[in-house]
Amino acid sequence: MEVHHPPHVEKKNFKEYLLEFFMLFLAVFLGFVAENIRENIAENNRAKEYAISLVQDLQHDTTAINSHRKSADMYVAIADSLLNLSKKQLDGRNAAEFSFYTRFTYWTVPIAWNRATFEQIKNSGNLRYFKNYKLLEKLMKYDGLINEIQAEFQDRRTRSNLLLNHINKIIEPEMHYALSTYNLSTLDTMSNEAKENFFNAEVGSMENLRSEIKEMLNMVIVQQRNVRFDENRLRRAMELANELISDLEMEYKMD
Repeated sequence: MEVHHPPHVEKKNFKEYLLEFFMLFLAVFLGFVAENIRENIAENNRAKEYAISLVQDLQHDTTAINSHRKSADMYVAIADSLLNLSKKQLDGRNAAEFSFYTRFTYWTVPIAWNRATFEQIKNSGNLRYFKNYKLLEKLMKYDGLINEIQAEFQDRRTRSNLLLNHINKIIEPEMHYALSTYNLSTLDTMSNEAKENFFNAEVGSMENLRSEIKEMLNMVIVQQRNVRFDENRLRRAMELANELISDLEMEYKMD
């Protein structure tokens, strides 16, 4: 009977086992590195997309801030005009001018912030894409500043609703209706002829409304004070927005 011997298998030495282990480890490690590189590239590309969108939002904000600050300056000037007129006899032209400016003391137009991109980044947990800590810190600071400005706006709107009750007792409906097509932000574009027509309108004496006028003016003064105080926040928001635009463009090499 023929006997079959098992094939001879040459035993591997320690070095060969070590080499195989090293090659396997290297393959896994390089795969891990390649995946990390791919993820980093994807995250950097996504961060740049976010950065471009943020710059567009911030540019929109600076335009909105400028428009709001212009209206705020006009509100301060109108409040001063009302205070000066209140020291005069409120008959004839003085009464008409007082009615004209009273119409614009009810000012509750909010700033049209564009926060869509930042809210998306924040809510999706993608703030980690921004590796520059100082840049991220500025973004968070800007977001907090907007929240402060919006909170003050809500307070101003509440006061304006109370103020409207006094305005309704002072201004005549015909004057109020005629001025309803104008708003504070475009008041400086009104022609002198149009203003003179309003200033020469027939308005009854307001001397018998001194009590209501006093209450209204006190509320207008509070609004004016807060508008002036808010100017500091708006100025900081404008500076920070411009800094962020510059930083984002530099960080992500935007053309």
